[in-house]
Amino acid sequence: MKYSVYLLFLLLIFKTAAQTQLKLMSYNLLHYPTGTGGDRSDALRYVLNDYQPDIFMACEIENETGANEILDYCLGSQNYASATFSYNHSGNYYLQQLLFYNKYKFELVQTTYLVTTVRDINHYTLMLNAGNATDSVYIDIYIGHLKAGNYSNDPQIREAMINVLLDDLSNIPSGHFVVFAGDFNFYSATEPAYQNLLNPANAVVFKDPIDRPGSWHNNVNFKDIHTQSTHALNENNFVGGGLDDRFDFILLSEDLMNSPVLHYINGSYAAYGNNGNCFNHSIVSSYCQGTTYDFTLRQNLYNTSDHLPVVLTLETPLVLKEPEYICTSDFSIAEGNIVYSGFHILSSVIGVFDLNIYNTTGQLVKNFDNCQNADYIDVSDCASGIYFITIQDLNNQQFIKFVKTD
Repeated sequence: MKYSVYLLFLLLIFKTAAQTQLKLMSYNLLHYPTGTGGDRSDALRYVLNDYQPDIFMACEIENETGANEILDYCLGSQNYASATFSYNHSGNYYLQQLLFYNKYKFELVQTTYLVTTVRDINHYTLMLNAGNATDSVYIDIYIGHLKAGNYSNDPQIREAMINVLLDDLSNIPSGHFVVFAGDFNFYSATEPAYQNLLNPANAVVFKDPIDRPGSWHNNVNFKDIHTQSTHALNENNFVGGGLDDRFDFILLSEDLMNSPVLHYINGSYAAYGNNGNCFNHSIVSSYCQGTTYDFTLRQNLYNTSDHLPVVLTLETPLVLKEPEYICTSDFSIAEGNIVYSGFHILSSVIGVFDLNIYNTTGQLVKNFDNCQNADYIDVSDCASGIYFITIQDLNNQQFIKFVKTD
């Protein structure tokens, strides 16, 4: 009996240790990169470095320049790749969806699109780069941006777009997992498009991981899952009104809820940046403070878009491939080079690094060992003046100058 219990204990430890997590993010980027008249690349870079998604599903990319900026600067092409950007084939609307992914964990097998009356629904097939798998594991990802608005015919237009997707699901090979994500513009769970997605008679049955049906619009009961708007006021193309709508979704095929090969981690779905206390407020309001998402993250979300990202985590026992080489890191100060009480250091490569701060006479003022991406560096006790940072990781050393002011 004691031996059986001990063996079970060892098996449980092995199972826990062997799991690989895959982080997904869906984000409406609001006419990226030029739509607000300002440079939002640093803000988006901070958000992406903070969460570090393995699969990033983006809506409202204006052009190839924006797509390349996201890949090369905001994510880092050392570890990420993207599908090829192409302009919208549906209607006359130019904003486009695009998939970015961790190129060490996935291989892009296929890219295509579905034509609707408003915008394309993009379809991508990823294969897990699993060295210990006897059979390949595929994820079909659809990214959509459904018709906006709450006029009488808008729900019908959204339903027609969804029906195009549902027709295409019959082409998904047996055994493929499916994800559908994007800005769906649903005001309520009673919308025909939402109901059609969850229909158990579909070729692929979708599940809403949090299973929170209801009338989401301007309803305080759903304040923790609202994703729009991060702004209280209409300005610079940011839509105002505060957080009071659940427009952004990640839906999963039914098998992703319980498959031993790849499955959703219960409780990992979140409106990223929403502390659950921000109903009808700007995301940077004092009402929205919390221990889960700090002010710096919320400020960068505020600067990036009028939507919040939606995130969740999948888990697999498969061992995925690691990078074949160590990339050269690129470090920066998230808040810029004018510093008050402290700052966050961003790194383009996941890993640890040592950080030293010197004054203009070369004297070592502060030392921080084993830092990680987006760690907070406290310099509140430093006098006003010019300082130099040296950052050392496995690859290189970098120097950054900043000005401390009160």
